[in-house]
Amino acid sequence: MSIEALEQFYDKVRASEALEAEATAAMQEGPAAVVALGAREGFTFSEEELAAGLAKLSNREELSEKDLDLVAGGVIAHPYNPTKFGKVLY
Repeated sequence: MSIEALEQFYDKVRASEALEAEATAAMQEGPAAVVALGAREGFTFSEEELAAGLAKLSNREELSEKDLDLVAGGVIAHPYNPTKFGKVLY
């Protein structure tokens, strides 16, 4: 049931821009933060199940832009000065 819960959580995240932003921030903090966010939203899954779900997602032929936003890291440029870095994401 936990993998099913993870899939349901993923669907809920994709349906809500606010929750997607929270999930993206949680991904930057680490697996424990994502598991905690899932639990807060009523979904129970482990860090290991999260890792397996992300691996499954990355093994699909092509990721959507939303999928990439959820799992990708990088650097966000400062909005007023593109040569100055803003927040660093991992």
